[in-house]
Amino acid sequence: MLNGSDVFQIGAFNGSDVDQVGAFNGSDVDQIGIANTSRVDQLGIANGSTVLQVGVLNDSEVDQIGILNGSSVTQLGIANTSDVGQLGIFNGSDVDQFGILNTSSVTQIGLANGSDVDQIGILNNSDVDQFGILNGSTVFQFGIGNDSDVDQLGIANTSDVFQFGIGNDSDVLQIGLANDSDVDQLGFFNTSLVNQFGAFNTSDVLQTGLGHNSVVNQLGIANNSSVTQSN
Repeated sequence: MLNGSDVFQIGAFNGSDVDQVGAFNGSDVDQIGIANTSRVDQLGIANGSTVLQVGVLNDSEVDQIGILNGSSVTQLGIANTSDVGQLGIFNGSDVDQFGILNTSSVTQIGLANGSDVDQIGILNNSDVDQFGILNGSTVFQFGIGNDSDVDQLGIANTSDVFQFGIGNDSDVLQIGLANDSDVDQLGFFNTSLVNQFGAFNTSDVLQTGLGHNSVVNQLGIANNSSVTQSN
């Protein structure tokens, strides 16, 4: 009832599948190129999804269950893959991928969680999982073979990951209330691991150069850590 879907495709062997159950859900799919594939499933009320794919063999899947969830996926290039799953109310996801063989996975369950993923290059990978209320994640990757994994459970946790270079790896796990993590990696084959459990903990990691390794573990309330590595 009162759902809306708009599909526009130019090229060859593109495929789009849209399933909507509920009311006032909206989906807009645009695909230009060869053998791009898009799947959108919406169950609930007033969920919105926008997908734009330009190139060859790009693949996007969006699953939304609930009320007023929003998703935007833009993929330009060759064989990029995006998977977005949202369950709850007011969750928002924005995925932009430009290049070749980049992959992104976003799972959000709860209320008003937000995720922004931007990947430019080749073989970059991002995995974001958020469970709770008002958690926020931002991931920016530019280069080749960078990898980011963000897991947040709780209320109002925030994570920012910036990777520029080749083979950088970042893992962030935050459980609790209003924990904040900022990871910046510029260079080659740097590794960062951040684990924070509790409330109001903050971690800042800056790695520039080649082959640095950092591990941060914080448990409690209002702990603060700052790591800077360069060569």
